[in-house]
Amino acid sequence: MSTATDKAPEIRFRHVRRRLSTNDDSAQDIRSPSCRRRNQSLEALDLSTVSAKQTLASLRVVILSYLADLEYRLSQLESPISDIGIAEMFKSKGESKVEEIRVWAKVAIDMLQSIRTDVCWHLPGLHLPDKSVEEFVKSHLPDLPSVSSFNDMRSRLPDMPDVRSHLPALSMPDITSRLDDVRSRFSDLDFQAPLGYIPTLSDRLHSLQAHLSSFEFHSSDLPSFEPNSVLSDLLDSLLSSELLTELSDDVTEAEDMLERAARDITRAVSQSFHGSRLIQYVDLPPQWRNNPFVTGGYRFIPIEKWPLIIMSLFAVHNETLNIYTHLIPFLLWLINLIPLLSSTSLSDPPEVAFLSFALFCLFSSVLWHTMAGCAHPEGMELCARIDYVGIGWLISASVGTVVHYGFQCHPDVGKLFLLCCLTTGITGNAFPFFKWFNDPAYRHWRIAFFLSLAFSAVAPLAALAHLHSAQQMFEFISPVWPSIISYLLGLVFYATHIPERFLSPKHSHWLDFCGGGSHAIWHAFIVLAISQHRAAISAMRPGIGCPAVV
Repeated sequence: MSTATDKAPEIRFRHVRRRLSTNDDSAQDIRSPSCRRRNQSLEALDLSTVSAKQTLASLRVVILSYLADLEYRLSQLESPISDIGIAEMFKSKGESKVEEIRVWAKVAIDMLQSIRTDVCWHLPGLHLPDKSVEEFVKSHLPDLPSVSSFNDMRSRLPDMPDVRSHLPALSMPDITSRLDDVRSRFSDLDFQAPLGYIPTLSDRLHSLQAHLSSFEFHSSDLPSFEPNSVLSDLLDSLLSSELLTELSDDVTEAEDMLERAARDITRAVSQSFHGSRLIQYVDLPPQWRNNPFVTGGYRFIPIEKWPLIIMSLFAVHNETLNIYTHLIPFLLWLINLIPLLSSTSLSDPPEVAFLSFALFCLFSSVLWHTMAGCAHPEGMELCARIDYVGIGWLISASVGTVVHYGFQCHPDVGKLFLLCCLTTGITGNAFPFFKWFNDPAYRHWRIAFFLSLAFSAVAPLAALAHLHSAQQMFEFISPVWPSIISYLLGLVFYATHIPERFLSPKHSHWLDFCGGGSHAIWHAFIVLAISQHRAAISAMRPGIGCPAVV
C-alpha cells in the first residue's frame, strides 16, 4: 500500500477511437444468473466425446472465466474511493480524476457483461459431471502448461502492489490474434450461428481491449506488467488440437452440402431455361422431389421471375389439377360467405367459422401448389408448411362444430372441449414449422400427426355418451360419417400414391401433362368432405335432447 509521501502516479487517458462491433449499439445488460460469476470448477460439463460443439464450449468456458476475473477486479475500482486500497495514490489528483476512473471502470464492466451475455447465448454450453475445468483443460489440451487451479494460476503472475492488485492484465494482443485466426477460418460461413458469432466476438474483444488500453498508469512504484498469456495459450492450444480438426471437418461437410444444393438449384434453373419450360423429376434438386411416380411436367422458376410463378396458375403442368381442385371451390364458397355477393348468406356463427377455416385450408393448398414450382427453397418450404397449418385448422374446426352442437345442454363441458379444439389447432400451427416435419422421410409421421388431431374427437364423443347415452351419441354423430369416410378414402390415395404407382409409362404421361394423380384425387375427397360436413352441421344443429335451435 502506498503512503501519502509516495510519488503519485501520473494518470492520463489516451484518445483511442473505440472500435465498435455490430452488436455494441443494441447490446443490453441482460444478466442471466447462469452467466454472472463463473465458478472455477464446472462439474456440470460432460466432454466424454469430442465434437465441434465441444470445441465452441471450450472457448465459452475460457472466455467466461476470464471475464469473471476481469469483472471482479474492475468492480473494485467502480466502488467508492474509501473502499479501495489505492485511495491515497489518487487523492492528490482530485475528485474529478477519481470520477474518471470510476466511469472508465463502469464502461469496461458494461462492455464485458454485454460480451458475456452474447457468449452465453451464442456459444454452446456442455455439462461435465465429475470433472473440474482444470481436469477438462488438461485432458483435452495436453500441450497447455500444467496449472493446478485458477487460484494457482493467479499466484503465478507477478505480485502487483497497489493498483496492480486491483487490475487484471489488460493487454490482450495474443488473444485477439487467435480470434482473428478463427475469424479467418470461418469468415465465409454464416450458416452456423456459433461459428458466425466468432467474428463478432473478435470485434467485441478488440473494442474492450481498446477501452482498457485508453487508461495508463505511470509510476516508478508500479512495475510494468506482462500481458496475460494464460487465455492466449489456452486458445492457441485449442486451435492446434484435434478438436479444431474435427470442427473443420464438420464445417467442410456442411459447406459441401450447401455447395451441392446450390449447384443442384443452378443446374435445374438452367434445365428449365430460367422457368420458361418444364423439366423432369430427375432434374429437380432433392428438396423438390415429393412423388417419384410423377416423372415430368415440373416447373422450376427463379423467385426473381415471380410474375412467371403467378402466370403458371393459367398454364398446364403437373400441378394444374392440384391447384384447380381447390381454387374453384375456394372461389365459389368465398362468394357464398360474403353477404354482398350472395343472397343466401350464412348466419350461424359456428358454420361461418368452419367455412372460414375450410377456405383457409383451400387457399393455403392453392398457395403451396403454386409455389411448389418456385426455385427459392425458403419460399417453397414456407408455403408447404402453411399448407400443413391449413389442414390442422380444418381438422380442429370440424371437431369444434361437433362439440359446439353436441354440448348445448352442458355448455360448461362444451367450453372445456372447445378449448381442447383450440389447443389442437395451435399444435397444428406449431408442428409444421419443425425442421423435420416437411422432410419426405417423415411423410408417414405427418399423416400420423394429422390423424392424431382427428382422433381428438374421441374424448368429446365419449363424454356425450356418458352424459346422454351411446345410442344418442351415435345418432347425433351419424350425419358426420360421410365426411369422415371421404377424408379417409382421400388419405388412402395420398399415402399410397395410387394410381400413378401402377401406371405404365404409356399412360403416366397424362399425369405429367396436367396432374390428376393421387394428390388431385385426395383434393377432390377433401372438397367432398367439406361439403358433406356443412350438410352435417344442419343436421347437428338441434343438438342432443335439446329444443331445436331456430
